Amino acid sequence: MTNKGRQLQAKAQAGAQLVYTRMAVGSGTLSGQSLESMTSLITPVKDLTISRLKHPTGSIRALIGATLTNPDVTTGFYLREVGVFAEDPDVGEILYMYANAGATADYITPSGDGVIEKAINMNVFVGAATNITANIDESLVFVTQKELDDALAGITIEDASTTKKGVVQLSNATNSTSEALAATPRAVKSAYDAAAAAQTTANAANSAAAAAFQLGNERKAEVVAALVAWGISASTSESWDSLIAKMAAIVKATGNAVAADVLSGKTFSNAGANNLTGTMPNRGAGGNVTPGTTNQTKAAGYYSSPITILGDTDLIASNIRNGVNIFGVLGTLVEGRRFAEGNGVTSNVSGGNTYGYLDVSGLPFTPNFVFCYPANEPAYFSFIAYKNNKTFIVIPVNVDQHSTSVADGRNTFFLQENGFHARLFFGNQNAYWIAFE
Repeated sequence: MTNKGRQLQAKAQAGAQLVYTRMAVGSGTLSGQSLESMTSLITPVKDLTISRLKHPTGSIRALIGATLTNPDVTTGFYLREVGVFAEDPDVGEILYMYANAGATADYITPSGDGVIEKAINMNVFVGAATNITANIDESLVFVTQKELDDALAGITIEDASTTKKGVVQLSNATNSTSEALAATPRAVKSAYDAAAAAQTTANAANSAAAAAFQLGNERKAEVVAALVAWGISASTSESWDSLIAKMAAIVKATGNAVAADVLSGKTFSNAGANNLTGTMPNRGAGGNVTPGTTNQTKAAGYYSSPITILGDTDLIASNIRNGVNIFGVLGTLVEGRRFAEGNGVTSNVSGGNTYGYLDVSGLPFTPNFVFCYPANEPAYFSFIAYKNNKTFIVIPVNVDQHSTSVADGRNTFFLQENGFHARLFFGNQNAYWIAFE
């Protein structure tokens, strides 16, 4: 057992689960290494799936086994190393136990030099650990001859009965009432031959009965009457074969339609009756429906053409007063004069920030009234401009010594395309404005 194995064994003694994950074989040769310090095989060659785990109750050891085969071995090797790996809950997979055969190792031939199937078992110490498992792939488990012999040694097959499986004795008898014997093919053939002869006799009896029935004109008359009621031509002079063929040709109605589902005046059949008449009203052409101020109802029934609900391309939000809902379209139209507001930075025309121009464009209307004021000193440099005929008149607000710079006639205010141009007594400053249509 390796040092890592001893550490895991101590954890298992304390109650941790001891899970063996795999076995591995290799060809490595020891060169002074300590077996206890080994953490992997020196020269690993092949991993083996664990196929056996036996831990007798109360035993401090367990048997772990796998089967080595050579179909996937391409290069022969000496089977010197064998390792058992386990899952440590704290560090992951570790080398739990290691063995090295040294010079006594067997040689494993490659595939093509004969098939090798070698059982490898290792007797490992588990101490008082009780929670011991192994990752076993059932599809890769090989049974040893001894394991097969041990499994078959105690099997006893009891005699069969009508209530349980078991051993039965064969019998040629065809008249036995035994429930413990099984019939041989010879007995089955004898019974078959007797049954075939009885079938021949029965067929002859059936033919005689059919001839007698053919003569029963009273029954034939009932069949003919039923066919005529279905609208099928029939006569008692016809043979039974002819009448049976006509009965077989009758198409039985299916479906679940009722009178209200079928157009008025039309006949139909369903699974319950034939020659029914529909009651669905015929409403004629569908036509057009023009929306109005009240609900309009098209009566239920059949329409020979589509019903069209007329629409209008003018039914859009911008054509409907704000807050009014027409057929699910909520209006956004606001009546009255439009306005816009914003802010901008004046240009520095003078070079000393003594005055500048504010240019506004892109308005959706031509302004007729503009109010403008600077952000830093609105009480001194505000103005109102309004349109008088074709000329804008500028009125300073709270006029002081700077008011002449607003209305001194030097391009003070004029319109631009969808905007305006204003001269203010400050440059490179933020100004707010409101424009009305």
